[in-house]
Amino acid sequence: MFCPRCGAQMKNNQRYCMKCGALNYDHPDNKRMKNLMSEEEFEKSNKEYQENLTKPADVVEFAGQKYETKTKNKKSYVDTRTALILLLVFTVALALLLYFYFYFSALMIVVACLFYFLFGFFTIALSCVYMKGGYSGFTPIIPFYNNFAYCDMAVGSGWMFLLLFVPIVNFFYSLYLNYQFGKSFGKSGWLTVFFPFIMIPYIAFSDTAIYQGQGLQYSSFVEKGKRRNPNISAFVYAVIVFALSISIFIPVSTSAKYKLLPRDMEKVLEKVHEDVDSGYYTCDNGDINTSPGEYYIKFSDVNDLLDFQLLPLRSPFNGEKLKGYVKVVFTSTEGKAHYTYSITVTDGKLGIRNGKEDSYYSVKKVTDVSLPEGAVICKK
Repeated sequence: MFCPRCGAQMKNNQRYCMKCGALNYDHPDNKRMKNLMSEEEFEKSNKEYQENLTKPADVVEFAGQKYETKTKNKKSYVDTRTALILLLVFTVALALLLYFYFYFSALMIVVACLFYFLFGFFTIALSCVYMKGGYSGFTPIIPFYNNFAYCDMAVGSGWMFLLLFVPIVNFFYSLYLNYQFGKSFGKSGWLTVFFPFIMIPYIAFSDTAIYQGQGLQYSSFVEKGKRRNPNISAFVYAVIVFALSISIFIPVSTSAKYKLLPRDMEKVLEKVHEDVDSGYYTCDNGDINTSPGEYYIKFSDVNDLLDFQLLPLRSPFNGEKLKGYVKVVFTSTEGKAHYTYSITVTDGKLGIRNGKEDSYYSVKKVTDVSLPEGAVICKK
């Protein structure tokens, strides 16, 4: 049910409207109003209330008093929750696609999804704002017409957008438009001027932000009893931004992958170095912490050398496990121990051979990662 005074949505068991305070005379507690007014007055008020539930009016009369409605038609309400949920679903789908099909790293997935969500969020927010003003959800992407619509919602005259093409004047006029735009939705005009990136989404997704301006399109929209559905435009925008994100990040990731593998292997060597210094490794022949020599730490999955990770480390090229070995050379000069670490790793096709700590790793074709004969193998 909807409040006949302000048009806000109400639950059947609500005693009064949470927005404007209008009483729900169907509520049992409100029937005690009979003790405060005559039977005839109560029946008259209740009748007017029930009539306005099914047929909203510009003016509602209760107990002989008239109240102007802030929302001319309850159908002007735009439900934006589904549009936001739709964007979240597409964001999750993008993350899964990048991880399982394009083999993005955790960092790249976070960056790509953050870009997608923010871009899609503001795009859908603009769409919902225009729909609250009586315009189509696709208005923001139509050149010139979007400015026309914005001026119509803000100052009640779309043709005033021509002032935006006048040098110097356009700067001050755009500030004035933002101020009036916020006021037309019952919000702070100054906050809309200085923080539009916060206020526009707030106006779009807040149920309390109801259009109260003099827009001509909105008046026509209400008279025809239409109700905008943001889900269609939100779906289209989500798909467009989804495709745009894929087209941008896939080419970028192709070149980035040749830098990601060396960076990841550098972290692996740092971890091995730390564990060797802590005495976590034991060897088949000799002691890696006291006996100089060459030692090999073999692994079938590089994640075995690392601590727990939410997203396991894998090849950025084909998503396969990374296997190979770390070579540790322990030398002692004048009683001072010196360690040299290098890593050889492959995903079956590409990898790194003898990549040394604190040096540049070159990604190339690597298929054989077998240990030399007689190698001393250490385990964690």
